[in-house]
Amino acid sequence: MDDDLHALGEDLITTAARVVRWVPKENGFSISLAAARLLARLQDNGPTRISDLALAEKCSQPTITNHVKRLEAAHLVERAADSRDARAWMIKLTKKGNQQLSLMRASIGSSLEPYLATMSKRDLKALRDGVGAMQRLMAVKMETRQL
Repeated sequence: MDDDLHALGEDLITTAARVVRWVPKENGFSISLAAARLLARLQDNGPTRISDLALAEKCSQPTITNHVKRLEAAHLVERAADSRDARAWMIKLTKKGNQQLSLMRASIGSSLEPYLATMSKRDLKALRDGVGAMQRLMAVKMETRQL
């Protein structure tokens, strides 16, 4: 394994996690970041089984079930029978869930804006280029997952 690539991978994850922790606690949202992550996954991937959500989130099925119950009570997701297996449920993002996720992302962007405003044009360009590279990396991950 290339030590430089390994270190880069660690730095990407560590830095992204630290940036996410900058999200203000007083943002007025009633959902946790873990719940927001589930909403984002449903937005990205469409309706998904609870077992697949648990696998993707690397947590237990009961944990995801509890998250889904809370999100469902808040009308952010809804359940529908899986057409391939009547014993399973598909979890789908609702219109309200989409709106909540958009508002949360806008709030996060607003909270980062003052920090970004202190950076040089060169550093801002580097961040934009880095975000573009990360989006391409995520696209590769999505393609390989669907093979």
